[in-house]
Amino acid sequence: MSDWKDVKECMDENGVSGLAELFKERLERWKKTEVNIGITGNSGAGKSSFINAIRDLNDDADGAAPVDVTECTIEPTSFNHPKYPNIKFWDLPGIGTPNYPDLETYRQKVQLDKYQTFLIFSSSRFTENDIILVKEIKKQGKSFFFIRTKIDENVRAEKRKESFSEAAVLEKIRRDCMENLVDEAGKPMCSEDDIFLTSNHHPDKWDFGGLALAIRDVLPRYQRETLTLSLNALTSLSKDILKRKVEVLEGRMMYVAGASALAAATPVPGLSFAVNAGLLLKEVREYITQLGIPEKGSQRFGRLSSATQQEILDLLIKFGTVPGIASFLASEAATEDTGVLGVIARFISFFSLTPDDSLSFPCIYFLLCRSLKRIEAVALAVLEEAAQQSIDDLDLD
Repeated sequence: MSDWKDVKECMDENGVSGLAELFKERLERWKKTEVNIGITGNSGAGKSSFINAIRDLNDDADGAAPVDVTECTIEPTSFNHPKYPNIKFWDLPGIGTPNYPDLETYRQKVQLDKYQTFLIFSSSRFTENDIILVKEIKKQGKSFFFIRTKIDENVRAEKRKESFSEAAVLEKIRRDCMENLVDEAGKPMCSEDDIFLTSNHHPDKWDFGGLALAIRDVLPRYQRETLTLSLNALTSLSKDILKRKVEVLEGRMMYVAGASALAAATPVPGLSFAVNAGLLLKEVREYITQLGIPEKGSQRFGRLSSATQQEILDLLIKFGTVPGIASFLASEAATEDTGVLGVIARFISFFSLTPDDSLSFPCIYFLLCRSLKRIEAVALAVLEEAAQQSIDDLDLD
């Protein structure tokens, strides 16, 4: 509702001429909104590997955080997303280190108010200094999460026992964390929902995907949208992340349709056709990328069943060109009411050698809705196959 209110206010203040700039700004906003996530914990706890994994980088890739466990963070160090440098994961030094001997020094040098949320890592037990930091974070009204890492090593060690139960192992680790994370009065510093058990080497197992989702959900709206649309590597890990992406993409539709409607109002012959076609193809291709549809010939594509591969190929044909989109809409017509049939008819007529016609706002909006729904269905099929494959491939013996 607030988005429509913004459009109305822009119209009242600037007329139609101001809308084009508003629509452009809203569509590009996620690439410019800055997100700062603070990450701290003992050396060797897996901070650097996490920073690399969530950015979809190998540990030896250019721009990767160094994973030398003997290295100690001396000052806050930013590791930016490789595609979207406005998203920054900060490796923070710990309290109690030589340059940060106490909370006051830490508070002055690290500037805690800079970060939207904090991740505190440990591969064994959380320390007294972790508790001190959390108290300060709470005072500032910031969110935080505890991440217990190297769960694959714990499971592997316990798997050699005859009485092995993965669920029991995880429950024991989670319970130990809760007992460890208490203040001087013995009161819990967090709830179980704030504790995540992860392995940076198996991001498709345990709580890695849930952690990414939790980080996303505590951010302010615009930072939330930014992080959601940047997590391409994690879309294949979680139906929940996929769902959040679909919701954000749905929120963009009014701006794409609005920009198209403005282009349709231009008096320059043929220009509205070119702008509409470009907007449509660009946005629908963004859906394909954002929802994790593998490229033909990629390793991920090769591991899928022949049926799912064919679905992807059909998708790329349907949404690769304006004629393909027109054909897709025509096939959808039978399921819609007469009002939508009229919109589809207008689109088909528009595409068929009448470039001076225009696509109305409802037509563009409808097209985007149906396209996203179809792409989401294929993305879910890909995700389900990938999830099963990760279970089959996981070897902790």
